[in-house]
Amino acid sequence: MGEFLNKVSDFFKKNEKIKIILILLFIGMMSFQIRAQTADMAFTDNSYLQDMFSDDNGRMYLTALDPYYYLRMTENYVNSDYSNVGETTVEVDGKNVPYDTLQYAPPGHKVGSVSALSIATVLVYSVWNSIDSTVTLMNAAFWVPAIMSIFLGIPVFFIVRRNTASNIGGLVGALILISSPSLLYKTSAGFSDTPIFEILPLLFIVWMVMEAIHEQENSKKSGIFGGIAAILIGLYPMMWSGWWYAFDITAGFLVLYLAYEYLTKSKNLKNVITTSLITLVGGAVLVSLSTGLSGFINGILSPIGFTVINEATKITGWPNVYTTVSELAIPTVTDIIENSVGNIWLLIAGISGILLSFVSFRHDKQKIDIKYALYLTLWLMATVYAATKGIRFVALMTPALAIGIGIFAGQIENIIKRYEKKVEYILYPVIGILSVISLIKYGGEILNIIIPTTYVPIAVYLSIIALLVLAIYKIIDIISEKEQAVKKVFGILLAFMLVFPSMAAAVPFYTAPTMNNGWMDSLSWIKSETPENSVVTCWWDNGHIYTWATRKMVTFDGGSQNTPRAYWVGHAFSTSDENLSVGILRMLATSGDSAYDDNSILIKKTGSIKDTVDILNKILPLTRTEAKASLVNNYDLTDAEAEEVLDLTHPKVTNPDYLITYNRMTNIASVWSMFGNWNFSLPASTENSDREMGYYQQLSGSAQDINGTTVVYIPLQETDSYRVINILEITDSEIKSANAVIDSNNQTSMQSPNFHKLILKVNGNVYEQETNENGDYSEIVRLEKLSDGTYQVYAWVSSKNLEDSIYTKLHFLDGYGLEKISLEKESVDPTSYGIQPGFKVYSVDYGTDYLN
Repeated sequence: MGEFLNKVSDFFKKNEKIKIILILLFIGMMSFQIRAQTADMAFTDNSYLQDMFSDDNGRMYLTALDPYYYLRMTENYVNSDYSNVGETTVEVDGKNVPYDTLQYAPPGHKVGSVSALSIATVLVYSVWNSIDSTVTLMNAAFWVPAIMSIFLGIPVFFIVRRNTASNIGGLVGALILISSPSLLYKTSAGFSDTPIFEILPLLFIVWMVMEAIHEQENSKKSGIFGGIAAILIGLYPMMWSGWWYAFDITAGFLVLYLAYEYLTKSKNLKNVITTSLITLVGGAVLVSLSTGLSGFINGILSPIGFTVINEATKITGWPNVYTTVSELAIPTVTDIIENSVGNIWLLIAGISGILLSFVSFRHDKQKIDIKYALYLTLWLMATVYAATKGIRFVALMTPALAIGIGIFAGQIENIIKRYEKKVEYILYPVIGILSVISLIKYGGEILNIIIPTTYVPIAVYLSIIALLVLAIYKIIDIISEKEQAVKKVFGILLAFMLVFPSMAAAVPFYTAPTMNNGWMDSLSWIKSETPENSVVTCWWDNGHIYTWATRKMVTFDGGSQNTPRAYWVGHAFSTSDENLSVGILRMLATSGDSAYDDNSILIKKTGSIKDTVDILNKILPLTRTEAKASLVNNYDLTDAEAEEVLDLTHPKVTNPDYLITYNRMTNIASVWSMFGNWNFSLPASTENSDREMGYYQQLSGSAQDINGTTVVYIPLQETDSYRVINILEITDSEIKSANAVIDSNNQTSMQSPNFHKLILKVNGNVYEQETNENGDYSEIVRLEKLSDGTYQVYAWVSSKNLEDSIYTKLHFLDGYGLEKISLEKESVDPTSYGIQPGFKVYSVDYGTDYLN
């Protein structure tokens, strides 16, 4: 038996490549599986909701919002016979160029070349659809991030292994990376966006550069690796606009390393110079070929402007939407720790590993070796700086830290092997205790970690086979080399200790899509039942979904949110003046930004964003004749100048506009109302918290008919000592409102409500009743009668500045009091609690009176 075990152990030692392949197979399949969990739709066990968030073939919609932009680009690429990603082509400077007529329309904009994401989606679609004809491009796009993630761990494994000569270290680093919180969500199945292409090429570039430097004594090998790195740098712009990040870090490293080689009079200086030139010059040339020389120069200089990403814009004078985008928020230290590697101890291990990489144990005796450590240190420093500028950039820290954690594990394993007698009384107890704690805490999750999902059975089989073969080999290896057994066991325990917390946190993992069949019902109506030149106006967050589903022009979206349209769309919703709202929508839908852009008459005449906005707000509600008189008499425009302005604000030929509201807009009213109520007189640096904004607060409630009176109970407040319940009594002749204050002894006293106004919709009728003229808030109540004589109660507290807003009248009251904006289509909105049907489409009737 002993001889057999020795043979098996010797086989794997002689055939190291087989073991490496099995390790990489296990890493790749685990990476795929933890990302495939989203397809299980474990965000709910309600079959109705699972059906609601699935297409006609039961496959889940894409998660998030931006993926729908890339899906539309991919569909355009296929529909154009793989020639371009535009909706059409237009002639610009004598050349036909791809043009997106839908995004930020009118007028739309030019689009670039096909992205790596679209190419990957088409490849997956081509294979899968040839097997199953029901597969759509959306279905293929769903799986692209998970499939590409199979390769995430490969460069990490080899970088760590090159640095430490440790397979365990490489395995630890790779598993930490694939289970990282910041990467898992944005590279999971369904999140068909660029993050997987932001990280993956970067890892391979770093790996190739490290291999090139490692092989510096062999000019041929070093040059080949440098050439591969240059090719990857050249391809990077196809994958991510931040390609310069890898180039700048690599350039910084190579310059510093060349200086080190020069100062230490290295015999390999010429080879390092040659490799550096191949990598940097080759990469620069290839990038310039795809982006142009100016694109390359602007790219590598991008870090200079990186610091201003979160400042209120002072140049344009328009509000900066980026200050309200959650992923661009300045993260706290806790945010950075939790989103990078999960906890402070792994962060410390990652930093320690990078520091330990300055010491090499690959040789007969330890020695200082800066070539890997310098690169990793620069990488980590750059990513830490980027992370301080926005939480979305925390993900860039993760690869460097994961590699650091892998190096930490590998170096500790090396220390145990070399200095066991010196450290066994320190490291063994620490590793043993922490491993036991990890096993106690996460042991019950082992099966879930190994098999996080069975959605794709082949991935399960491959990962289990690889794991079983590696486990059997390791057991045999430990048994056959008894003198090394303790060291090897503690090496495995070290890996468990580091990996378990991160892997356990990654299961279960699920996320609900935003797109759903309720929305699709209304959006399909827009696509098929409205004129081709229709414009969809909405708040920016779902714009990509609307362009994809309707194939109609959309005012603005996630790729164009930080524009003046944030003010105008917010103002159209937050104002109480229907004529002004309709005038804004008419202007945006027909002439876009032309009335107030840098080349407009008003900007040139006034030299002021504030004055231009004031003038437009004055004239948009007026008829053309009234507006012209105002422009000429009050603002000193000539007749010709006034006519030019009016052709943009009061056009004779218009594009029809359709307005969308949905339940989440109620929750984010503080955002769109802040931009809609933007005071251009305040300094640009004024904090958002100091600006006027409105809000709605959702309330619960119940109602029933009692002896001909509908009685509504709406809890307003509850503390340890008392409760406040607003009670409405509704009859055919009157509406009474009072607050019942109930103390801890169940003693009740009645008080008059402090609300400024009660707005009530019941039985198709709307009633408004002023309650307290000095009140700062209003109460909005909507009753929907159920079959059993009770009511579904929808209730909100509204800030006073939104009580009569266009949004209130549209979303809560179905257009009550409006003459020109009408509800056309409504459908279920399962994405957020609120009115049902909660996804509403309204037509905007400009009429012809405005032309008088």
